[in-house]
This record gives sequence, structure tokens and C-alpha cells, in this order.
Amino acid sequence: MKRPLSLMFLILIVFAWTGPAAGVMAAPAAQEPRPVIAQPAQDAAVRGVVQIVGSATHPQFQRYELYYTPWPPASDQSWVFIGDAHFNQQQLGLLGTWDSRSVTDGPYGLRVRVVKQDGNYLDSEPRPVQVANFRQVASPTPEASVTPEEPLPTPAEEVATPTVVVAVPTIETTPTVRPTPTPEPEVTPILAANAGQSGGKPPSVTEQIFNPTRLVDVVKKAAMYTVAAFVLIGAFFAVKAVLVWLWQKIRP
Repeated sequence: MKRPLSLMFLILIVFAWTGPAAGVMAAPAAQEPRPVIAQPAQDAAVRGVVQIVGSATHPQFQRYELYYTPWPPASDQSWVFIGDAHFNQQQLGLLGTWDSRSVTDGPYGLRVRVVKQDGNYLDSEPRPVQVANFRQVASPTPEASVTPEEPLPTPAEEVATPTVVVAVPTIETTPTVRPTPTPEPEVTPILAANAGQSGGKPPSVTEQIFNPTRLVDVVKKAAMYTVAAFVLIGAFFAVKAVLVWLWQKIRP
């Protein structure tokens, strides 16, 4: 009876010794919190001063730093430090800013690094973005619906082009009316008549000039000539005005 009891006691001692150690070994190791970038979104188009939002915390936190690099990175040494180091932990807040105008347009990557007190560090997953300060990033456009083309008109349906006929006015040239020279009136000798009336005495030159009958005839003829001259002159200027008006109308 002593041997079984001793064996059971030994088993209990071994179990009590190895049980806690086995429990410690079976427990999973606690995973370290890694920094993360929440904004800008992946492959987002950015311009100007970019706000970087995310989390940078750790139980052994010393500081966190921001970096950028042309995407994809050529090597781990191609990451460029942004601004200054930050010595306060940030839980889903503004980590810092990046002036994208300092680089040319194109794809870039952003990253946040948490440096621990022992000098080791943890990096976030890179966040690729598109810098577009001087160009527009092409966005996918929906396919345009194809509408059937209208059939071309057949020769019978073609609209005839109207022919424009320009009527050229015919200029009628009116001959210029020149006044016909009026023959001078013949001087009828009145000496005999006057001589018979005056008893055979010939009239003087003064009586011949100031004879009332002769003066009336002269005045009538002068008035007729004057009216004819004004009529001819008026007709001349009227014809001239009509010709000038027609010339202005048809002149190109």
C-alpha cells in the first residue's frame, strides 16, 4: 500500500511543479500595438497641405515620426523625414501635416513610425496617395450609351439650295437738255409810223427807246426768257440729282 501512495504523491508533486509553467508557455504573447494611418485614404488624390490622421501609441512610447517617399519606394533609405519628431502619443487624431507642393505630381507613400524607449521602432503600413497639384487625376467615367446614328439623306431627300438671283437695276441715261439759242428779235423800223403820227417829223432816239409799246414787248420777252432759263436750269439739276442717287444705290 505504501508504494502506490508514494507513486500518487510523486505524480501530484510533478503536476504541481509543471502545471503553472505549462500554463505560462501556452499563453500567447501579447502583440505590440502598431501605428496606423487612417487618412488620407489609400490612393486618394491630395494637393496642397495634407493632414495625416491616425494613431501612434505604445506602452514604451518615446516619440513618433512621419515619412514620405516616391511610390513604390526604391529602398528603405528612400523615405524622407517630414517636419519634427512628436513626443505625445496620438490616438486616432491629427498626427501632422505634409506640404505636397514641395514635390512633383505623382504617386507617393506615407508612413508613421513609433520609436520605443529602448530605441527600437514600429512602422505603420505604407499609405499610397496621388499628389495632383498641377494636374487632374483621371477618374473612371461611365460608359456613354451608344445612340443609333441618323441615316444619311438620300439624294432624293437632299434639300435643294435656292439660287439667289440679284437683279441689277438698269440705269437709263437721260440726255442733257441744252437750251436752244433764241434768235434775237428783229427791230422793226417805226420811223415811218412815228413820222406819220407826228406830222412827218422823224422820232428822236429817246422817243424810240422809251416807246411804251416797245417797252412792253421787251419786258414780256425778257420774262419769257428768264422763266425758260430757270426751267432749264431746274431740269438740269433734277436730272443730275437722280443720276447721283442711282449711282449710290448700285455702287458696290
